[in-house]
Amino acid sequence: MTCRGLAILFVAALALSQTAQTPLPNAEMKDPDGQKILFRFQTLPNSAQIYTCKPAGQSFAWTGPDPDAILTDSAHKLTVHHYQGPAWEATDGSIVRGEAPLAKHFLPANSSAVHWLELPAKDGAGRFAKATFIHRIDTSGGLLPSAKPCDAPRAGDRERVNYSATYLFYAPK
Repeated sequence: MTCRGLAILFVAALALSQTAQTPLPNAEMKDPDGQKILFRFQTLPNSAQIYTCKPAGQSFAWTGPDPDAILTDSAHKLTVHHYQGPAWEATDGSIVRGEAPLAKHFLPANSSAVHWLELPAKDGAGRFAKATFIHRIDTSGGLLPSAKPCDAPRAGDRERVNYSATYLFYAPK
């Protein structure tokens, strides 16, 4: 093959790679059928999963986690606050909520990481109006250590556990 032929092949492969779906790095998770990635956001530092010590019958237990995360796209043009609900609200007022997860995927190799999630999107408005599914992948951190005590003297205590993740928002093709 000539140098010109290799160059054409390289440009074609590059163009194809930029328009193709981004494969999910976990074989258990698949891009939703008939969907394309609408947005890809990454958590910023100081994002956390929050756990609360609450009464549970005759004892106490940690509840949650509830997210408190700031996300941004790769160009840092859109910032999103992810909070309890779950909800994602952009600085321009766009918002989307998630329903109960369809699936949770735990990565045994990283036992301190919160699960990867697949959940349907609902009530999208603004930039998120077309969002139909949300995936949380590439997680690191976020799990409360199991040895953390939760008892009567600690009732109401909240623990922030830093985490990072990538969030993929899907829309119909």
